[in-house]
Amino acid sequence: MGYLKFNVDGSSSGNPRRAGYGGILKGDTGKLIAILSGPLKNSDSDLTELTAIRIALEVFVKSEWENNRDLAVETDSMVITSWCFNPVLRQWRFAETYKIIDHCTILVQNVKIVYVCREVNNCAKTSKSSMLLA
Repeated sequence: MGYLKFNVDGSSSGNPRRAGYGGILKGDTGKLIAILSGPLKNSDSDLTELTAIRIALEVFVKSEWENNRDLAVETDSMVITSWCFNPVLRQWRFAETYKIIDHCTILVQNVKIVYVCREVNNCAKTSKSSMLLA
């Protein structure tokens, strides 16, 4: 079987903070499989990015796509990517979110969380843009 790729993004703005996340799941041929997005309450940019990764992994684990597939989760946050790979760098306030992310990565087994530049990750930004405008 081939691989699947989730492009994810999260953002927040204003005070009180309005936040949202988005993600697009594509197959190895580039075919669109799923889109996810949603609002978040009172969240900063780091937590929204982490939440996008967490939700993408949770959706993947609970789906039929998980069987015999490799997964790449692409995010445009270099900081979040480094935290995913090096638990020593993680902020303690995100401990519960990382607990879920770590659990999902164990279940999927062959998952990579990858940094990509913003221009490459534009499709995920589009999926969440309506959440911030609402």
